[in-house]
Amino acid sequence: MSNGADIEQLDAPPPISAELRKKILADPNVAKIAAELEMDLDEFVNTVGYYMNNPGVEPAFLVVSDENLRKMGVEPPTYEAIEANVRASVEAFKAGQNPSGFEDTRKKAVDLSGQSAEDVKPKNDPNLDDAIKKGRNPLKP
Repeated sequence: MSNGADIEQLDAPPPISAELRKKILADPNVAKIAAELEMDLDEFVNTVGYYMNNPGVEPAFLVVSDENLRKMGVEPPTYEAIEANVRASVEAFKAGQNPSGFEDTRKKAVDLSGQSAEDVKPKNDPNLDDAIKKGRNPLKP
């Protein structure tokens, strides 16, 4: 993570060249998009141009004071709500990183190659047959 010294702080996007402005404004949807976003057309065109000129730049994280959020009609979240959201996000990341168990290759179950047929024969218990018969119909002697 950077220390913030290399981040460019802009109050507004810088002006762009006339050729790029003409290219952006050639799209008839640009004015509609700016209006939908309630942005000044020049500011919107400069913003689009800025990101076209600097394709590696990501949009800046915007921090707005609670007072300004309320002026915009948005109730700011409480510290508890923010903490709960961060904890839930961390748990979701952890859950996504844990192996599911379905990806493991199949392991050989049990190796019976060393046993002879005599080792596998069941041992007969004479009382077992009687116990099974009594269990099926307990009223019969």
